[in-house]
Amino acid sequence: MPTEHAELQLADGRRMAWTEYGRGDGQPILFFHGGNDSRLAGGLIAESARQVGVRLICPDRPGFGASTFQPRRRLLDWPTDVTQLVDHLGIETFVVLGHSGGGPHALACAHAMPSRIKAAATVSSPAPPPASNRGMHPMFRAVNMLFRSQTLYRPMARSQLRQMTKSEDRWLRVWSMMQPADGVLFDRRPDVARGIVAEMAEGARPGIDGIVHEAALYHKDWGFDVSGITSPTHVWHGRLDRQAAPAWAEYLATAIPGARLTWVEDGGHFSTLIEHSHTILKALTEPAPN
Repeated sequence: MPTEHAELQLADGRRMAWTEYGRGDGQPILFFHGGNDSRLAGGLIAESARQVGVRLICPDRPGFGASTFQPRRRLLDWPTDVTQLVDHLGIETFVVLGHSGGGPHALACAHAMPSRIKAAATVSSPAPPPASNRGMHPMFRAVNMLFRSQTLYRPMARSQLRQMTKSEDRWLRVWSMMQPADGVLFDRRPDVARGIVAEMAEGARPGIDGIVHEAALYHKDWGFDVSGITSPTHVWHGRLDRQAAPAWAEYLATAIPGARLTWVEDGGHFSTLIEHSHTILKALTEPAPN
């Protein structure tokens, strides 16, 4: 069972919210949700966290869910927030795991906090702008171009949110058409499909400012070079992911020294995380090889 929603007032006065899943006495893993999601995304892998014995700490990023929006935020501002959270919780070293848009945030922490990050992992993550978008669905390619301009993306983000809340079933059908591997999961596990919609709705509850601002961050200079990351790094990616281009995983695995790339041959954007969460969490709790 998750902890109750918890909040911390940060040094600049903003509010940071998080929820915990798994085991309170387990190895701490900070799970960073995707770019249209929320802290409740941790619930999608909560059972695996419990089975593996992980303390899964899932914060809302600024402007998502119950965390205060941060104007002019950069990727490298996130490690500052994370430092305050783990200090508040009395955690010295920990693992970071980022799904989708959470991936760049996990890598930012690995870059900025090398002495505290035991391992970093991305699942279905974007890569820095030089990476190719080979393998991306044409619709997602068009949306990604809009991400770069908050002015252009804002109306689309508002429309997508309205469609999701107005007709959940239609939104899931459209997503499944663009991401057939996720559609297979949704057909087999309708509870998972509903859980994704619910956690995304929570992410957008305060509005779309956080979503729109963050989308632009993936497509501009990240502010750090991933080749400088020294923490053991895992890259998981679905071969059938049509939103996060498989070429992005190849870029990260090549650019990050010693990164280990794991392909999920039948994996989509959400299904890679959800159906393989036990394996992912177990790998992140194992001692690093000598």
